[in-house]
Amino acid sequence: MKKPVIFKQNKLWIFPLLIGLLLLAFFSLEDILTPKDAVASREPTGSAVFAPPPYIEEVRAGVTVIPDLIYEESSGAILDIYIPETLDETVPVILWIHGGGYVGGSKDSRRDYAMTLAHDGYLVANMDYGLAPEQLYPGPVFQVNAALEYLQEHAADFGGDMDRIFIGGDSAGAQIASQLSALISNEGLAASMGLTPSVESEKLRGALLFCGLYNMTTVSDTGFPNIDYFLNTYTGTAAFENFRDLEELSTVRHITADFPDTFISVGDGDPLAPQSVELANMIRSQGTAVETMFFEGSGKNLQHEFQYALDTLDGQETLSRTLDFLSAKSR
Repeated sequence: MKKPVIFKQNKLWIFPLLIGLLLLAFFSLEDILTPKDAVASREPTGSAVFAPPPYIEEVRAGVTVIPDLIYEESSGAILDIYIPETLDETVPVILWIHGGGYVGGSKDSRRDYAMTLAHDGYLVANMDYGLAPEQLYPGPVFQVNAALEYLQEHAADFGGDMDRIFIGGDSAGAQIASQLSALISNEGLAASMGLTPSVESEKLRGALLFCGLYNMTTVSDTGFPNIDYFLNTYTGTAAFENFRDLEELSTVRHITADFPDTFISVGDGDPLAPQSVELANMIRSQGTAVETMFFEGSGKNLQHEFQYALDTLDGQETLSRTLDFLSAKSR
């Protein structure tokens, strides 16, 4: 009577094995069909395709990490500081703001990228900020300003030169970075928001903006996945289009001739690409220098946050152009 039961139990191992083989075949086929240059062309709904540069061990060996420094006592918000191992003189400072749709992400996911920037001769502050819905707009903007104030007080202790500061970010972080850049360079906007910028306009040497959103009246038209959810959550509304302070969030409305020189990058397959094009045009119209990497007409189909795929040629080329921009604006 027990023999058939034993037979069934002995055969149960076959089904997990078959499933495992099918999954292995699927992912192997995906690797075969996806050339190395196109790694960053995956669906933009998830996280970025994070991959460190081939020389990441050299980067890690050449950068000192000071983690989890509290920059805002009231919230306990923290940032990391990355310092080149050898400092013969003070170096420019970069404040980096992670993306994640205002509801997710962390500084830890940008660690390798920020360390790579530091390895090239910069003091990099890689920050966390409060996430929605616990932290609503404009909370993160004020927190980034608080991080700048912390750096004003402490960057010199680590070899940083706050007379040469850059603000950068990706996706939602790029929007926050662009808005703070506008606040620093536009007294009217700062006054209307009741925010006193922590650095003077002339000390802000540049903005680094990857794959951001900059016009809230047209961003839904891009079809970016879950954009309504992200902005509804960030603004604490059922429909962000009705948010009373929506104009404040639209950086394109606040560009002046004092806006910092800017490096803007977005993939040709990113639904948010038109937002970057519009911002670049607006900055140029004010007579301010802007450099772009949009890959328009390339057919590469580079998706959201391809810049973090540093094992690809396009990611490496964008990093190289970013470092060229930083070097030129640091002089």
